[in-house]
Amino acid sequence: MALRDLFCVLEATEDAPKAALSQAVALARGYGAQAAFTVAAPDIVVPSTFLSASVVGAIVDEETKKVRQRGNALRDAVRQACAEASVAARIQICNEPFADLLDLAKGWARCHDLVVIERPGPVLEHGQSLFEEMLFGTGRPVLIAAPGREPVQKIRSIALAWDGSANAARALGSTLGLFPDLKQAEVLVVTGEKALSGAVPGDEIAHHIDRHGAKARVVDLPVESAGVAATLDNYAKESGTDLIVMGGFVHSRWREFVLGGVTRELSKNTRTPLLLAH
Repeated sequence: MALRDLFCVLEATEDAPKAALSQAVALARGYGAQAAFTVAAPDIVVPSTFLSASVVGAIVDEETKKVRQRGNALRDAVRQACAEASVAARIQICNEPFADLLDLAKGWARCHDLVVIERPGPVLEHGQSLFEEMLFGTGRPVLIAAPGREPVQKIRSIALAWDGSANAARALGSTLGLFPDLKQAEVLVVTGEKALSGAVPGDEIAHHIDRHGAKARVVDLPVESAGVAATLDNYAKESGTDLIVMGGFVHSRWREFVLGGVTRELSKNTRTPLLLAH
């Protein structure tokens, strides 16, 4: 079953990036899928403060007005992009406070084949929270658009980050189901980073991919000094593959905040569209 519908969340920030919009429209056009867009333009929550209510209220009202204007402008941009590409789309603006917006978005995402979002920013920004909630709270694969990269209409080649894990297998399964036009898959096994002696060998998953009609080969990649994420990102960039596919992992929030992690690092820096599943 190929991609039939996708869900895209766009934040109405100042100078809002458009990579996710372009990528979502391209995939919807390539697969004849319906696209649903939610423009996140959350109202400002009044903070507790020693200032008078009238002063705070005026500031909040002005900021809320700006956010809503940006939301309307972004909605119009989405509508225009979909019309130009002849993509069937549902577009809505969500003005609920961000925490409520996340809960709503998770529910909507579960009713679609794929979630498309922008590359998340720093840990404490909304984009990072959106990424984590979409990946770990929807049960759906998440595709992170790559800014500066021409959007891909059909996925014909992938670079699979393979470590033998259930999450990696789940990400591959989603990819094979969504993109039946897949022709080539490179199974990337990063060596020198952790013991993989007990993992399912790359050759085995390559045979599985072959049975789905795509030509697969295993590539052993020595880990670079910059780390696993950079190793995968550099290879995908140089090979020109359409999509990086990998399992999404989470540890404790504190450990991830201090130590980082391949999922977090690659999601923030990827120069190739990245599909993650958990």
